Amino acid sequence: MIIRPPPSLPSRLLKPSTFLHHPRLSNNNLQTRSFILPTTSSTPQRLTVTRNLRHPPSKLFTLISDINSYSSFVPFCVKSTVTSTTPPPDSFPTTADLRVGWGGYDETFTSKVKCERFDEGKGGVVMADASENGIFEVLRATWVVNEKDKDVVLNVEKVKKEMEESKVDLEIEYKFANPLYAVMSEAVVPVVAGKIIEAFEGRVEQVLGKR
Repeated sequence: MIIRPPPSLPSRLLKPSTFLHHPRLSNNNLQTRSFILPTTSSTPQRLTVTRNLRHPPSKLFTLISDINSYSSFVPFCVKSTVTSTTPPPDSFPTTADLRVGWGGYDETFTSKVKCERFDEGKGGVVMADASENGIFEVLRATWVVNEKDKDVVLNVEKVKKEMEESKVDLEIEYKFANPLYAVMSEAVVPVVAGKIIEAFEGRVEQVLGKR
């Protein structure tokens, strides 16, 4: 018995070569789909936050420059160690290791630190640079403590009180080394500066008292 294809199906379609060279199935006509990870910005991102605190700027500067104490109040900082300092009497930190951990994450960041006290005890600047590690291409934190801007007032007691108030600015500058890290952290990173300065306010209240 000879089996023939039905009249509606041409014999040429039964040849394997017909399918391999069919115009709709050729390699040139196959659709491909690409998956592209979002790229990080070419410039570092910045987070900034400001607080007015009712304490002298000199005392707040001392607290901020005490990096050994960061593990007691900075969120997710489980260990903070100053590894070198300037000569006495200031003995400001110049390098420090901060170990950060939560969940299964554990990383130690080595920072170059610069502390500069303003004249007449009017605060100062503390900058820590932990750039070029495995996660961040850029990672810098800068604290600036100044006397609070004063209004023109006639009340002597109010002027005296304002002299003990300070303005604290925190800026965090960062750029991830891998765009995947940026995607994974996009919901967390924007609130980091606020969390840190809130924790610092708690530290101020603990050490200097509430005002």
